[in-house]
Amino acid sequence: MPQNIQQTFCLLKSEAHLLGKQSYIKSRIEQSGFTITEKWSVRLTFGDVFRMYQGWIPRIATVLRLPPLFKLDMYLLEGQDAIQQMYHLKHQIRHEIWGFKNKKGGFLHAPDSVEETKQHLEIIERRVLKKYCPVNDCF
Repeated sequence: MPQNIQQTFCLLKSEAHLLGKQSYIKSRIEQSGFTITEKWSVRLTFGDVFRMYQGWIPRIATVLRLPPLFKLDMYLLEGQDAIQQMYHLKHQIRHEIWGFKNKKGGFLHAPDSVEETKQHLEIIERRVLKKYCPVNDCF
């Protein structure tokens, strides 16, 4: 029986929608063995972005990509060592989409640690527009 089942999330950034990559990202998450337990529709503010990202460059880059009135999708995930596995998967997905290894950022956000997961969920939970039933039963 698995010992370290964790919960995490994957927030799809605006370019995932603009370039039509949301289905690709969802399928990669499922192929990697994660269970998508819920889908949330969220709307972040500039203040939320500044609380989620500590450095100025990530803040500025994110604010440019996430207009405060832009609705975003977020998947709540569960799986073996989910936080670490999703951390690696987000970089893999970015590489697959961009087509080269050194591209930083883009398409999705997933927390890097247990602490960051708790911190970001606390921020995002206040911005939920709609929660969908378990994805496998709805879509």
